[in-house]
Amino acid sequence: MNFDNTHIAIRERGFAEVMDLALHVTRRHCGPLLLCLLAGATPWAVANGLLLYPMVEDVDWEGPIPYAMMVLLLAAVEAPLATAPMTLYLGQVTFANEVSVGRIVRDFFRSVPQMLWSQGILRALCAPLVVPLLLPYVVWPYLSELILLERNPVFPGKQKAMTTRRRSKHLHSASAGELFTRWLVSLVVGALMVTAFTGAAFTVAATVFDLQPSGIVGLTVIMPASLWLVIGFFAVVRFLAYLDLRIRREGWEVELTMRAEAERLARLA
Repeated sequence: MNFDNTHIAIRERGFAEVMDLALHVTRRHCGPLLLCLLAGATPWAVANGLLLYPMVEDVDWEGPIPYAMMVLLLAAVEAPLATAPMTLYLGQVTFANEVSVGRIVRDFFRSVPQMLWSQGILRALCAPLVVPLLLPYVVWPYLSELILLERNPVFPGKQKAMTTRRRSKHLHSASAGELFTRWLVSLVVGALMVTAFTGAAFTVAATVFDLQPSGIVGLTVIMPASLWLVIGFFAVVRFLAYLDLRIRREGWEVELTMRAEAERLARLA
């Protein structure tokens, strides 16, 4: 780990700077991030399509709100697990000169039980109630990063270790207002991006390939694909915002500098 030679400059940023940096990171690591997104999101997207296919015949295509709401609801439950490979990749590429696919896979499966419980089952149980389902994004938006990257245990054990719940409370508690504002901004920008990607796909199909996708294709293929692309982008935003919050709340840049100096002295010794 190169604590003093990170690929992303460790400093405080505003949310607009975080989103701008996310664009640069996405452009620079487009290929690996897209592969991670495909590996994580494709099974969920296919499962959603099969699960919701019976609704297609009953959808009123002039106002297909129920189908779209179900897609959004399922994506909200599945997004943390679907974007976990992206988070693990970003965690490696921030500090390491080389990325290990094997390590990403091992870390993912090591974190699956806690991710399934904290980010999957609890969200699914709250699925009939939209507000509780969205609360983790508002109150604990960086819970996935804590589970995947810091890997705190669920229970303290005999050593009284820092649990994921305590760590999450410590990280998020003093920034609730700012996190809520960032969530609202992300929601608005994300909705605009899904609309733009969907419209762009129809335009490209019509002008480049001389095709006119039907409403069913747009709702069942193009819209979900656009949604998952936006979810993938905001996984990058969330990771960078997590780093920013640690810098603001915990002086993380100072900690990294001290770790780098300790490693340098250890090598000299």
